[in-house]
Amino acid sequence: MLKQIQRIERLHQLIKLRATGSPKDCALRLNISERQFYNILELMKDLDAPIEYDSTFCSYFYTYEVEFVFGFSVK
Repeated sequence: MLKQIQRIERLHQLIKLRATGSPKDCALRLNISERQFYNILELMKDLDAPIEYDSTFCSYFYTYEVEFVFGFSVK
């Protein structure tokens, strides 16, 4: 589970920077298979991440600004 969260955090950073590249390139950057990449992307979308793909710039992006937060905080 921790590894999955770390991958989501890394992908989140790449998406924020519009620096994912193609799905194949991004999977290589994350050191995962292309299928795993698509699974993580789908999970993020299931968690309401507003992710789209820009074929002109060959990168994923958020349609509006979001943050990924996972963990506990003090009340």
